[in-house]
This record gives sequence, C-alpha cells and structure tokens, in this order.
Amino acid sequence: MTQPVEDARPPFDASTIRAVAFDGYGTLFNFVNRDFHFAVTTILAEQGIETDIDAFFQTWVSSYSKAGVWADARVGDERPDPNHVLNGPLPDWHSTREIWRRQFNVAFEHYGLTGDGAAAADYLRAQLSHVDAYPDAHDTIEELARRGYLMALLSNADEDFLQSALSRARLRFSIIQSSESIRAYKPHRAIFAALCARASCEPNEVLYVGDSANADVSGAQNAGLRTAWVRRDERPYPERIAPPDLTIDQLAELLPMLPGVPA
Repeated sequence: MTQPVEDARPPFDASTIRAVAFDGYGTLFNFVNRDFHFAVTTILAEQGIETDIDAFFQTWVSSYSKAGVWADARVGDERPDPNHVLNGPLPDWHSTREIWRRQFNVAFEHYGLTGDGAAAADYLRAQLSHVDAYPDAHDTIEELARRGYLMALLSNADEDFLQSALSRARLRFSIIQSSESIRAYKPHRAIFAALCARASCEPNEVLYVGDSANADVSGAQNAGLRTAWVRRDERPYPERIAPPDLTIDQLAELLPMLPGVPA
C-alpha cells in the first residue's frame, strides 16, 4: 500500500504571496480528458477509421511516454524516472503539436491502422485554439489583479493555440509563458524557475494554480512554489504526491483565500 507523502513545508501564509500563476488547459480553459476523448473520436470518424474507440484512446494517452520529450529517458517500455523528469538534464524540445502527431502515429501503428497523424494533431490544435474558459476564470483573474497580485500564465502549450484561446476568452496576464517560449515542459524545475525569474519573485512568493497533481502541483512544489490544486473531477489526489497548500473546486474559491498583497 502506498504511504502518504510527509509534508515538510511551513504552513501556507497568504501574506507571503506576491504572484499568482495559472496552468492553462483544465484549469482556466474547459478542456479536459473527456474533451480529448471526444476529439479523438471525431478525428477517427473524419478519417474513416473504424476501431475500438475507447481502446484506441487509452493507447493514444499512454503513448505520450513514447512521443514526448522524455522518450529517450525511458528504460525499455518503462516511464522515465520521476526525478529525471523533475530535475534531470533538459531533453531536446519539440512542440505539443509534434507530440500529438507522434502519439497518433504510435496508436495507428499499434492497431495496424492507416491514419494521418499530422491532420489529427492539427485538429486538436484548432480545438484548443477555440476552447471556452471556465465561467469564473475572467472575473477571478481580474479581481486578483485588482488586489495587487502579479498575474501569470504558465502552460504546456504551443504559442499559437494558447494565444488564440487567451484572446478569445479576454484573459489578461502580466506574464504569459508557454512550453514553447521556454523550450521546456512541466513538471521540470526549469520551467517554474523561469517563471519565478520573469516575475522577479522568490519561489515561495508564487502561488501556482493547476488541475494536474503531477505536472502542476508536484512540479511547482519541487521548484519551491506554493500550490493550489483545482479538483475538476472525482478522482482522488495521489497519495504519492505531497498535498497542495490549497484545494479548490472552482477558481473563484481563491478570492477569500487571497485577500491582497500587503501594502
């Protein structure tokens, strides 16, 4: 049985927070696992491919370890060592769109299917360019900015579809950084360190808000940031990861927890 991780950090103190940074998809933008499943279903239909959709989708998801930037760090079919992904040498970068293309090609090959991975990746890119923000995202960001917090966005995303989604949702940030702009992916320490440097803040002065326990909470904690986990579904928080400082179900729940930057 997995033992819960001990939390050695000092208690969360909102008065120390100077900047609030958000993950993008699944946190600010309403695009989660079920939406990826629907998108993959549509892609297969448009390409005239008949297969077990649920099985194909699971293979597509699991093929990230083969298609992502840490593929060369795997040992056989095993996932890379978590510490390597958090703190190891940065691998060669390639775009999220390229990762998707490779994922589709892995899944097509696995099932002996003939499909167009590039067209599939472009479909996803278009979907994430036009996705809606969660209803409370805009007003929460505006109010936190009014209270004096430096507002930032840090997302594993390509610049083109991320900037399109931000513009469509009218979300304003003082700092916008993507995996493409930094040439690194969460949960690696480097991407969070770059955020703190850009914000001119110590890591413990930044609250990072995200829906992924691994990429967002674990990654930010490892780099010394404080964390808020957005619980978007009923899946329990992983016991192997130290708990976040804050747990919320809606972004607006941050407002009573963050009264403002002290004068």
